Amino acid sequence: MSTSVLMELNAQLDSPDAVAVLAAAWDVFDMATDLCDRITFDEDSDELQAMVATQQCSEGRDRLPLPESGRPVAAPPPGPGAAGLVPYVRLLEHVGDALARLSAAADDETASSLTQVRELASGAAAALTRVRGQ
Repeated sequence: MSTSVLMELNAQLDSPDAVAVLAAAWDVFDMATDLCDRITFDEDSDELQAMVATQQCSEGRDRLPLPESGRPVAAPPPGPGAAGLVPYVRLLEHVGDALARLSAAADDETASSLTQVRELASGAAAALTRVRGQ
């Protein structure tokens, strides 16, 4: 599995530029939505948990501003079993951490919105951990 895309998104989530962080978060949600759609009906997947993760990723993406530039990020295919989804779970958790950092410096209305999106990232990460049997 090529992890360069995942590493690049991780680096962008740590950017001091709020616009870059929001764009990376949007890309992570978009990529994770596509990933969850692809694995929903895999033989070793819990369809309900995959759909929950898809829904939360989609909602999180829809609550963020559309990135000003760039192209959609394609998720590299996950490895087998639960371990194959760990990089994506960690990336969603990183989105939550990055949004928490942004919300700490934001006005009340923006902070509230970012907190809601952060909760969606956390919920999506939790559902994704349950998609494949341990």
